[in-house]
Amino acid sequence: MNLIFRLIWMWIAAHFGPRRAIDGENHLFFRCMPWDLDLNMHMTNSRYHSFMDLSRVDFMMRTGAWKSLRKEGLGPVLGSSTIRFRRPIRPFQKFDVTVRMLTWDERWIYLEQRILAGGDVASIAIMKTTFVGKQGRVPTEKLMTIMGYTGAKPIAPDLITRQNALDELLKA
Repeated sequence: MNLIFRLIWMWIAAHFGPRRAIDGENHLFFRCMPWDLDLNMHMTNSRYHSFMDLSRVDFMMRTGAWKSLRKEGLGPVLGSSTIRFRRPIRPFQKFDVTVRMLTWDERWIYLEQRILAGGDVASIAIMKTTFVGKQGRVPTEKLMTIMGYTGAKPIAPDLITRQNALDELLKA
């Protein structure tokens, strides 16, 4: 992992920080360091995904879902991600990585992730994720039960239908 020290810091902070609701929004704050930059002197594209990875793990830990899912022997799998870059993140600029669950279907949980810098959206992404165990993929209704979510399933925004259409076009 190219962000090992940030991972360790996040892991400690998630254990001792405030709890989050699974249907809420999680925030994780960072600063763009020189080793996060590309030749154009702004945060390199691959770092956006890496910070989003950390944010998803932090979200799962703070909601208590991580412990429950790991207890069942389940691990996360990212099926797809669609990202839109809107603004550069400059050296030493602070930024906020958010994650929230949009909805789910029988196979996937859909998350929205944003990176905010200087009050503006620097990037927005839709992540399609699930969890697998020794028997393979776990149905999302069972995942919701394991994670302790008892609320209603959110209505899927049109964006999810379009995301799935794009994913179908990208299948090889």
